[in-house]
Amino acid sequence: MFFGAQSFLNFYALDIFDFKKIKEFFDPEKITSNKKLVVYVFFVGIATIFWFLNALSKEYTTNVNYPVKYINLPKNKVLTNELPSRLTLKVSAFGFDLLRYKLSTAFLSNPFDVNEYTNNRLENESLKKYNLLTSQIANRFEKELSSSIRLQGISPDTITFELSPILEKKVPVKLNISNSFEQQYMLGGEITLSEDSVVVKGPSSVLDSIFNVETELLVLSDLDKTVKKNVVLKEGKGIEFSLRKIEVTVPVEQFTEAKKLVPIRANNLPDSLLIRLFPRDVKVSYFVGLKRYDNVSADHFDVVVDYNQTLSEGSNRLTISLMGKPTFVSNVRFYPQDATYLIEKKKSIK
Repeated sequence: MFFGAQSFLNFYALDIFDFKKIKEFFDPEKITSNKKLVVYVFFVGIATIFWFLNALSKEYTTNVNYPVKYINLPKNKVLTNELPSRLTLKVSAFGFDLLRYKLSTAFLSNPFDVNEYTNNRLENESLKKYNLLTSQIANRFEKELSSSIRLQGISPDTITFELSPILEKKVPVKLNISNSFEQQYMLGGEITLSEDSVVVKGPSSVLDSIFNVETELLVLSDLDKTVKKNVVLKEGKGIEFSLRKIEVTVPVEQFTEAKKLVPIRANNLPDSLLIRLFPRDVKVSYFVGLKRYDNVSADHFDVVVDYNQTLSEGSNRLTISLMGKPTFVSNVRFYPQDATYLIEKKKSIK
């Protein structure tokens, strides 16, 4: 009972508090004060508008940005330096005209016709560098500006074009690939490319350092069948490729584990000696695709010991090494890893 009465009193107090706030908000004195504030803000806004209109009616000399996009560069040459992406124009005009111009060109790039502005001088094969004075083309810029805007100057005062003749070079393609296979599947042969080389075009200063062209990384996961995919060549600055994509073929086949008994061969054995190995053979196990299972023989594996090891060590055991295997098998293992030996002199033939 006590708890209910207390809650009621708290609610009642809160209600009275909120009511007082509402009452204060509609207090006649505050309403009068707010009216004065609104009137004050209104007249300040009107004054600001008149000030702004008056400012725009005056004539100004100022700088404006002029974004440019270079077009019609010589087709038989490549540009080797950076060109300014925007020019700064010093202009005179009334505020209204400047504001209108800036708003209309804020998100535009103006075409800069290189061949036209240079009178096709860059087409000259022997020309490697050309300085274009912006003052020489000022009249063309004036035509693109509003008639109410007067051009006073252009910055920078010179645009430099550094050019190099386009050369060609044929280079091999380097494939970047990461692949994984489903269980019981493996690479079924050599990964092939539709084009193993491409023609690269660019300036000699760039081509001299290019010896191959890499592809973007090709990721293939959980393969269980042969796959053909297009892969893009990595872009290079200042160069072009004869093609942008090549087709990659990744052969995939099911595999099985196989075993062979392979004889051990001795390397560096003098002609006057015989070596007897125990054991004479090793058991080689490997993974091979089902299609090539019958193509593998013991002769495809080269398992050796080195006679020179007997001269440098006092042990009676020689380490066995796998020196050769077919390219189409994987996960090759053999046992044992070493062998004991006896060395005998060959009997002379009388």
